[in-house]
Amino acid sequence: MKLNFVKMGINGEGIGYENRRPVFCDGVLPGETAIIDIEEDHGTYLKAKCRKRLKSSDDRIRSVCRHQNDCGGCPLLIMRYDAQLKAKRELLKEALYKYGNVREHFIRDIRGSQKTLGYRSACKLPVREVNGELYSGMYKPNSNHFIPVGRCLMHDEQLEASRRRIMKVLNNAGIKAYDAASRKGLRYLVMRCAGGHIQCTLVSGKDTYSGELIEEIMKAGHLDSLFQSVNTSRRSPDIFGPKTRCLAGSKTIPLTIGGITLQLSPQAFFQLNIGQAEKMYETAVSKIDPCGVLVEAYCGIGAMSLMSHQKAERIVGIENVPDAIRDAKANAEANNIRNVEFICDDAAEGLLKTAMKTEIDTVLADPPRSGMDQAMISALLSVHPRKIIYVSCNPATLARNLKDLKRAYHVVTVIPFDLFPNTPHVESITVLEADSIR
Repeated sequence: MKLNFVKMGINGEGIGYENRRPVFCDGVLPGETAIIDIEEDHGTYLKAKCRKRLKSSDDRIRSVCRHQNDCGGCPLLIMRYDAQLKAKRELLKEALYKYGNVREHFIRDIRGSQKTLGYRSACKLPVREVNGELYSGMYKPNSNHFIPVGRCLMHDEQLEASRRRIMKVLNNAGIKAYDAASRKGLRYLVMRCAGGHIQCTLVSGKDTYSGELIEEIMKAGHLDSLFQSVNTSRRSPDIFGPKTRCLAGSKTIPLTIGGITLQLSPQAFFQLNIGQAEKMYETAVSKIDPCGVLVEAYCGIGAMSLMSHQKAERIVGIENVPDAIRDAKANAEANNIRNVEFICDDAAEGLLKTAMKTEIDTVLADPPRSGMDQAMISALLSVHPRKIIYVSCNPATLARNLKDLKRAYHVVTVIPFDLFPNTPHVESITVLEADSIR
């Protein structure tokens, strides 16, 4: 079948139309014409495979990655970066209008990343054996097909060099991939690089690593710290096991962002594109008016709460992950910031409990990809802060949340950020103000 492709889907695939039904096809860009084979008919839409491209887009470029057609991690690496930014803003625009009835004039120009390669400061890679050799890599999207990754161009160069050296040491030591029957072997290689410091966690079965091997890994990887997390669960989606212990080096690595120094433990969440995250966080903080009480929901390790310490008389950070709250409190102490309090609680429950004790002026929220649940939406509408600053990584869930919040708030502005070049992901900051003052 010959088909013209007119737009990009949320996974970076091309979308064309056959008898008004959308046809999704990987590896095809808007403005291209291709011969395709229909592989799946889902009734309201079709999935296809490109057999031959007849007309190429002016935005198409040659991928610099040899894994381009295998791992699926960077579907837009075949597209000029300025075109990527335009397409991502379009995805945000369509989602906000379709699900939230937010019109385009509220959306500002997207802020691109200074780095388009080598920007990822962390990785969580499964480990498998291929032809008797141990590899870290990725699974092809929507499959169990493992792709060994010899070199990833998206990883920070220091991180990537360390990863390859560590894999060489593990192979030389005869380390095996995880076996569910024996509950032994290596499952994942988890690494993080920040400010020249490197942290590595071996997620394994019930293995014991010798002091000699630990020393060799530390030296080869130029590591600041090495951890082991035992995970023998067959069903849990979590990468880390219930306990993570330090095998060598420091328990955290430092990261300075927005004038605040954070200590990162292996399981602490932080954005992968550190430079771009700093710009996004600084922009979010700049939208906070000087106020009495600021609440940051889903605060993680407390980065934005601490960066906001001069904006409010009192700040309350809420997070339901105990380890993150422990790190947040330590970060506040290390930076000698006294007007920030961190509590471990569900976002909605914590917000309501705080509102029972004091009037809340502003809420800063950075929820997961699933967005705010209905309990959090109800809590915000009940507490009714004057201003909400919503940091989102998912246009669709953002739009649905905005539709509900617009019962009592109006959108002031939406500022898109690209934290993940060569992927279709787009982050944004939405500023909302209450329709009426309490």
